[in-house]
Amino acid sequence: MAKRSPARLGAVLALGRVFLLPTLLLLVVIERGPPGDVNAFVSAYSFGDENSWIRVQNIGQGDATVEVNYFDGQGQLAGRDSCPSPSCPTLFPGSGWTFFQRDNPFLPHGFQGSAVISTDQPIVALQAKDVIRDGKFAIAGDTVTTGAGSHRIYLPITAKRDGPNRNWNGRFAIQNLSDTVTACVTITYLSIQTDDEVAWDPYRPTRSASTRISGCPEGGLPLAPRGTLFREPNTMNVAEPFTGSVRIDLHANAQGQGPEQQYITATADTWNLDIASFGSYRGFDESELGEEIVLPLIDRQVGPGSSFSTRFQIMNKDPSRPAKVTLRFDGFDLGTGPGTLISKTNTLTVKSARLCFQARDDFANCLAPGDALPVNFVGTVRLTSTEPIAVVVFRGTTLHHAFTDYRGIRPKEGANRVLLPVLNKNYGPARGGKGWNSWFRVMVADGGRANVAVRYFGRDLPGGTAGYSVVVDREFTVFQARDVVLPDGFAGTAVIESDRPIVALANLFTDVFSGDPDVLYNGIAFD
Repeated sequence: MAKRSPARLGAVLALGRVFLLPTLLLLVVIERGPPGDVNAFVSAYSFGDENSWIRVQNIGQGDATVEVNYFDGQGQLAGRDSCPSPSCPTLFPGSGWTFFQRDNPFLPHGFQGSAVISTDQPIVALQAKDVIRDGKFAIAGDTVTTGAGSHRIYLPITAKRDGPNRNWNGRFAIQNLSDTVTACVTITYLSIQTDDEVAWDPYRPTRSASTRISGCPEGGLPLAPRGTLFREPNTMNVAEPFTGSVRIDLHANAQGQGPEQQYITATADTWNLDIASFGSYRGFDESELGEEIVLPLIDRQVGPGSSFSTRFQIMNKDPSRPAKVTLRFDGFDLGTGPGTLISKTNTLTVKSARLCFQARDDFANCLAPGDALPVNFVGTVRLTSTEPIAVVVFRGTTLHHAFTDYRGIRPKEGANRVLLPVLNKNYGPARGGKGWNSWFRVMVADGGRANVAVRYFGRDLPGGTAGYSVVVDREFTVFQARDVVLPDGFAGTAVIESDRPIVALANLFTDVFSGDPDVLYNGIAFD
């Protein structure tokens, strides 16, 4: 994996804008803040030695100038970055830098916070986190898009000491995007067990005014400009065991600035206490919820030992308006020679959140009673809903610790060009293996047929690029290790172009480290 020349947070940034980007648990050995102190730098929680890195790619027409400012939980400037190595080549169109926070001499050991990127060219980026715990390696990340932020953010799945062994957990970070406006934040927890709201942080908004915190007379917890609020199992204000969703709302602050003048974003992580499994995704703002969602990759017990399976959680925007959600699974039974075409449909009601498993048993597969996907199923899901929803998909294996996630995509987010910021073929130190590799999966947004062109970009390609064209029926997957147009040692990017809108995912992995060496991220649509 492009681990890599220097890197930066992933997003399509507006030309010349300064933009805040969420980072979660940068650098290692975090000390815990005082419990219950809601105005302090709360929840500096780590479950291993952690570092983050950010991959930035220039997709503009000219050379890019890039600067990164880092802010601590209270919104105070903690360090800067403008060149990720002793000397930096020009960030010319198509090229990228990778910024490793571990190597930044200006950031204090134990830093936890957020970043602001300034650029004079459009860029895209990928943010990732590496963890070493009990001798095992884990990596997780996601692309980060730009936007004005939102007055409400949705995290479709998180957990607090849940599962058969009480070992699945979540954590999340909420970031105030404003330079000057204090945000007043309420965190609402929605349980899949009760299918309703079950807990609030700092308190239920309808409680009396006597409970209000200074700085937030209409309710909520004050979050300073550029500040970041962290929550993990010890500071989640919800009873355990818990699996469910989180909604983050805003209220008017002491200056009378309402939610419409406050803008936040968030990221969420999931991990297991007993194994290295680790995943991360970016939260959804209201504009990213929709009545139609596509999931480009769904597995049930696929691969050696029937190991890879998925599960996804549906979050309804408003529990007072239950959503009727129709799921259509389309794919192939790979256990039947060339693969038998499979299509299954079911409709269910989601009040707050619903978890759907594609695993060894079918206790919650979200299909009709008695119906099931076959073992070795690989395919897609299309969800249509009467109310806006958001979906996050987990993909893991029963044989190893590999665990990844991705965000469900609205078909209207499909584009004729999608960028994948980091791809590899047998890259980096191998230590007896192949090093870093990748694969990507493309889905035609409306489920039809498209003419698709794959264009790779990298310094080690003749003329800097290589590619080919294919005809795609609904979806296809390309493994870079098997792609003959790429040389060994390739570290670069790809642009997928199509005559019909498409969506895409990419997965980076290595056989060098034991643990959870996979990171799955959403492709970035751009035109």
